[in-house]
Amino acid sequence: MGDQKLVDKTIHPLGGVSALQGLTWAQAQAAFNGFFLIGKYKGAPASLDITTLVEPLVLAEQLHILGILDGREEDYDLQTVSIPVGAAANAIVNGSLTVPSGEVWFVNAVRMTLPADAGGSPTANWHCSLWADRAATPSSFGQPFHAAGINFTPGGGVQDDEFCHPANWWGVTNKPWMLRLPAGTVVTMVVVNAGAIATAQMDCTLQLFGYVGKLLVP
Repeated sequence: MGDQKLVDKTIHPLGGVSALQGLTWAQAQAAFNGFFLIGKYKGAPASLDITTLVEPLVLAEQLHILGILDGREEDYDLQTVSIPVGAAANAIVNGSLTVPSGEVWFVNAVRMTLPADAGGSPTANWHCSLWADRAATPSSFGQPFHAAGINFTPGGGVQDDEFCHPANWWGVTNKPWMLRLPAGTVVTMVVVNAGAIATAQMDCTLQLFGYVGKLLVP
C-alpha cells in the first residue's frame, strides 16, 4: 500500500473573527476563503445576518429580575432637580440618571413630581439619550418625551409616563411596551422656572420604575 497523507483535523479557534470587524459583507467575502451561510428570502439568495439571531435575546433579558427600580435611591433611580431661591424667570436646571455599566434596565414608568409654585412656576420634561431629537434646535439630551413641558400651576402635581400594556389606553402618550435602557443610557429631567422669580426653593423629582434585567445584548 502506498503512503497515506495525514489530514490535520485539529480544531483551532476562529482566529479571523476579530479581523472581520469594520469590514462590509462584500469585503469579508473577498478577503476570506471558506463558507458563508446563505438562504433564500422572498425568492432571492440572502446571507444570514447574525444580528437577527441575537435580537430575540432581548426577550430573555426580561425574564431575569436582578434588581428593583422604584425611585428610592438618589442618583440611581431617583434624581432631585431644585429650582433655587431667587432663580430668574425662565431659568433652566436639569439633572440626569445614567444606566450603570454592565446593566440593562426595563422601565415601566417615568414619574415627574412638581411642587407648588413659589413665586416661580416649575415646568418639566424628560429626555432620553437613545432618541434622536429632530427639532430645529435639537437638545443635547435627546428627544423630549412630551411635545411641551408639564406644568401643574399653581398647586403642583405628579406626571406618570407609562410603558406597559395597556398603558396606552390610559393616556395617548403612553407606550405598550417596557422601555429598554442599555448601559450608558442617560435620562435627563429639564426644569424651567416659568413665570416669575422664585421666592423659595422648589424641589422637583424624577423617578424610574421597573427592574434591572440580565444583560445579554450589549
